[in-house]
Amino acid sequence: MRYFFLLVFAVLTAGCATTAGYEKVLNSWVGRQEIELVRAWGSPLRTYEAGGRKFIAFASKRNLFVAGSPPRYQTTIIGNTAYTDVSGGTPDANIPLSCLTTFEINGSTIVSWHYKGNDCVAKE
Repeated sequence: MRYFFLLVFAVLTAGCATTAGYEKVLNSWVGRQEIELVRAWGSPLRTYEAGGRKFIAFASKRNLFVAGSPPRYQTTIIGNTAYTDVSGGTPDANIPLSCLTTFEINGSTIVSWHYKGNDCVAKE
């Protein structure tokens, strides 16, 4: 059932925001200065250095509430007795969404990026 909601969510958001749109946003930062990124994105979640390069990571988390649907009731009367059948219906769902984006910096210039998560999307 949970996969059904994730599928519905993916279909609903496909026309609005995509990973391709997010990659366009990230590509627009390559070649720019670290200070510009921090001014625009805020304080990073963490920073670290490896191989003479600096890496800064930003994270976002949110929940998406998907309302369920009510069941359908069908009543059949046979003689003096009423029979009601219940079918369908889905429970409410709360879907956790997150995105972790890491930028690689050489000197003070952004040279690459990497992201992971199910909410790394932007409008194209």
